[in-house]
Amino acid sequence: DTAISKRQSLPVSFMDLRLVLALLCISVLDGCETGTTGTKKEMNVSALSKFDQLEVQVSVDKDFSVVLAGQKVNGIDYLLLSVALAGGIAGTAVASGVDSINVNSKAAVDARRAKDLREAISEINPQESVQKALVDGLQSTARFKSVTAASVGAGSSADKGTFRVRIENWGLNSDKSEKRSLQQVQVGLNATAWLIGGDGKIVWERKDYFTGGTQHSFAQYRDSPELLKSEINEMIQRYCTRMVNEIRYAR
Repeated sequence: DTAISKRQSLPVSFMDLRLVLALLCISVLDGCETGTTGTKKEMNVSALSKFDQLEVQVSVDKDFSVVLAGQKVNGIDYLLLSVALAGGIAGTAVASGVDSINVNSKAAVDARRAKDLREAISEINPQESVQKALVDGLQSTARFKSVTAASVGAGSSADKGTFRVRIENWGLNSDKSEKRSLQQVQVGLNATAWLIGGDGKIVWERKDYFTGGTQHSFAQYRDSPELLKSEINEMIQRYCTRMVNEIRYAR
């Protein structure tokens, strides 16, 4: 009993601590949607086939944002996670006391960057762009007699479905280390889409972290608003095309 008591009172070794915390980080990753593939609920094709009309509703929670190193993209702190998986757990633990100060400072810098860039691309309206692209695309599928734009919360009927898209945030993101973040930035958005029947039941659901794919330095986007506008518009079109095709080819 004495021997057991002594072993239990010994401090956890550094390697043990690293292993435990690394496993915790991996478990966090397993529970989150990352990348551009997203997660989705299987389509109820039988319910979809009963829709004669479809209304498209789009909302945007947060205006253009810039999220660079050490902050959260899609709910995950990539900088802290990369440090943990690389074996720098002890450093992360030591830095935890000043972490909130660092994050607040970075958030303030990114907020200023977002404000300046937003003024340069003021004509971009993701709500209108996404709604129009979805209405046009869904009408082209010939699955419905009519597809119309509607405000969020509009009424429904038994033969009318609703395609609801909620854009949680959109803008410029980087999941790289702090040193590389300003050199590798890309446009992206977080969005959840629901296909809802007239009875209020969800026919299909999809959640995405969708990126433009192409990366540039932050300076290139800052110095060329036309580049930023072009890539945002292209990203929106690609996102909408994928959503439309999910419905077009549902079998």
